[in-house]
Amino acid sequence: MPWKHSLVAKFSLFYTGIVLLLLAASFLYSGGVVKRLYTSFLQKKFQQEAKIVSRLLSSQLEGEALDKLCRLIATDLGVRLTVIAPDGKVLGDSEEPSSTMENHGTRPEVLEALAGGTGESIRYSTTVGYEMLYQAIVDRAGPSPRILRLSVPLGDIEEVIGSMRRAILVGLVLISAVGLVFAYLFSRRLGQRVGRMADFSQKVALGSFPQNFFPRKGEDELTLLEQNLNEMSVKIREKIKEILVEKEKVDSILRCMIEGLVVIDTRGTVVLLNDNARQMFHLAANQSFSGASFMEVSRHPEMKKLVEEVLACDCSRECFSKEVSLDEGRWVRVNAVSLRDGDEHPLGYILVFHDITEIKRLETVRADFVANVSHELRTPLTAIRGYVETLLRNPPADPEESQNFLAIVHRHSERLGRLIDDLLTLSDLESGKIQLAREEIEAGDLIRRVEEIFKDQASKKGVAFSHQIDPELPTIVGDPDRLQQLLINLVDNAVKYTAAGGQVKITARASDHTRGAERGAVQVAVVDTGCGIPAKDLPRLTERFYRVDKARSRELGGTGLGLAIVKHIVQAHGGQLKIESKPQQGTTVSVTLPGAIADKKANGVLFLCTANSCRSQMAEGFTRAIAPKETRVFSAGTEPKEIHPLAVKVMEEAGIDISNQTSKGLQAMPLEQIDLVVTLCGEAAESCPTLPPNTRHLHWPLPDPTIAQGDEREVLEAFRKVRDEIRTQVEKLFSLNP
Repeated sequence: MPWKHSLVAKFSLFYTGIVLLLLAASFLYSGGVVKRLYTSFLQKKFQQEAKIVSRLLSSQLEGEALDKLCRLIATDLGVRLTVIAPDGKVLGDSEEPSSTMENHGTRPEVLEALAGGTGESIRYSTTVGYEMLYQAIVDRAGPSPRILRLSVPLGDIEEVIGSMRRAILVGLVLISAVGLVFAYLFSRRLGQRVGRMADFSQKVALGSFPQNFFPRKGEDELTLLEQNLNEMSVKIREKIKEILVEKEKVDSILRCMIEGLVVIDTRGTVVLLNDNARQMFHLAANQSFSGASFMEVSRHPEMKKLVEEVLACDCSRECFSKEVSLDEGRWVRVNAVSLRDGDEHPLGYILVFHDITEIKRLETVRADFVANVSHELRTPLTAIRGYVETLLRNPPADPEESQNFLAIVHRHSERLGRLIDDLLTLSDLESGKIQLAREEIEAGDLIRRVEEIFKDQASKKGVAFSHQIDPELPTIVGDPDRLQQLLINLVDNAVKYTAAGGQVKITARASDHTRGAERGAVQVAVVDTGCGIPAKDLPRLTERFYRVDKARSRELGGTGLGLAIVKHIVQAHGGQLKIESKPQQGTTVSVTLPGAIADKKANGVLFLCTANSCRSQMAEGFTRAIAPKETRVFSAGTEPKEIHPLAVKVMEEAGIDISNQTSKGLQAMPLEQIDLVVTLCGEAAESCPTLPPNTRHLHWPLPDPTIAQGDEREVLEAFRKVRDEIRTQVEKLFSLNP
């Protein structure tokens, strides 16, 4: 039963045991004390009665007369009265004829009385046959002394003592019962208070920290304990709130980090890793690696070697840094620092993984670009310098030969000029410096103008040139000059790489996914029957200076930048580029460009950033405050995360509240309502094929403030700097696009 385990029951049983023990001890002790006190009382009483009796008994009487008088007195006193001579002869007795009684000179009480004046004893009486209490005194009032002995049966005394014991027992029982009642009430009250403490401790154990749980009553130790518990609950709750705030800060930092972070102990066991580390090592989001070996995170041999180097490194003096090549051409830079406690004892290491694959790729591209540019510039310059030196030092005698040399110099200078022009154009397109005009253009007119340019060239080469234009084409929206440059580059390549007897055809039709009532895009394709391109080379065709057949390309005068320019013009117009080709069967390059119908209906701006947590959210906040009311504003990310608290803080300083904005993915965006996409981190448009083809594209290369280094003040200043740059860009955007 639960009652048996309650504190009240335990206290009650404990008090009951103590009371019963005290009751038994008190009863036993009081019985002996009562017997002694009552016996002492009787002895004193007998002494007083003996003195009275000595005055009533005549010293002249003895024998039957004295026996009769003794009976009368003994009856009144309720005792047995015996008169004894000093020699032990019984002179009179209240119970037996004195003449028949034996000599009492040897009785202990008689001997004691003769020796000291009084005597007493408790013994068995042979005369009456039971135990008696005897009290004897010497009476010296007469001519000769005599001994007066008073006695009572011990049974009478025991009966009186028993009555007294029963009275004492009843009294003790009643007192004990009252005491137990009070003990129970006290135990119950104490149990209630202790029970409240147990309830309090259970609430604390369950994570609830009540305030003012115990009322203040009294000044005893329990009250002091209760008040201390109240204060403890408040302080624990405050501490936990502080810990949760700090934890949320750390979690926010970990979530906003674009780097992978792994914390290991001194044995190489994983303590913590953030989401980006999971993505970097292709780990399941719901799998726990706490307590696992780092080799379970990555089994790459380079990672094993890296951890061994980190564990052997004294990272307290200098930061460990190393670049590691992983599978599939991935590169990471690993920085490691030691983790120590307050006593500077090593606890483990913090490893930060930076994915530098793109940086390595860009370094390779840069190196290739420098090498290609150097080569492309050196080739015409070498030719120009050679022929000019020849003309200067050893001019030919034949004017016609000199004229031929000058024609070669002119041709190479034109090639050099085209190369420089293409480089400048490509640079402007990539940096976003070129401001595209947004005009409505008839695709047919654009195609016919380009056809006029190449008609004679194709005819001289023996290439059939034609076009096919859908009569129901929507109007294209874009920059006429750039779109014409786009088509010129495509047609130029088609004519160059198509042999005599081949065909080059330009087609224009409404895009398949926009046919019908909502047609809003035009697909322009340049189809040739040239030499074709191997499948392995197709992904790299839009790279700068990339050539499938380098020798033939230079022979035909190509710079290797045409398709790279085409790609960026298409992206600037929010279009799509597609290349299909088979060796010896020809190539089809199709470009999908936005139409006027879609452009007029769309009225939305999308700020796109990978995490959609800082830069895009701040851009959305400023745009909502600055843009016209009819403008629809969105922000999204390919890997959305929660808004960084410092972004909220710096926007509040600017008078804009973004705390109610939520981080969203592209799948939640009404993409058909968006005509402008602004990317703020990386070329996100290239990795987001879900964007409609008629979407304009801008790129603001803004730094990520969440990776700023330094103390809290310096990081906050980095957020403010990015915020101010975003505000400037937004104000500029809507002042140019009222």
